Amino acid sequence: MKKVVGIFLVVMLFLGACATPKPYYETSKGKKKLKHYNKLQFGQENKR
Repeated sequence: MKKVVGIFLVVMLFLGACATPKPYYETSKGKKKLKHYNKLQFGQENKR
């Protein structure tokens, strides 16, 4: 019984960690905005 409860808790922990939303700066729209603002503010060119 203890093994079943332990495995259940571990599975729930992994599912909870994967279910959190990404921060805005890690999304594709956020990355585009970050590149744009860096280019304007610091004069950085997109090297890619």
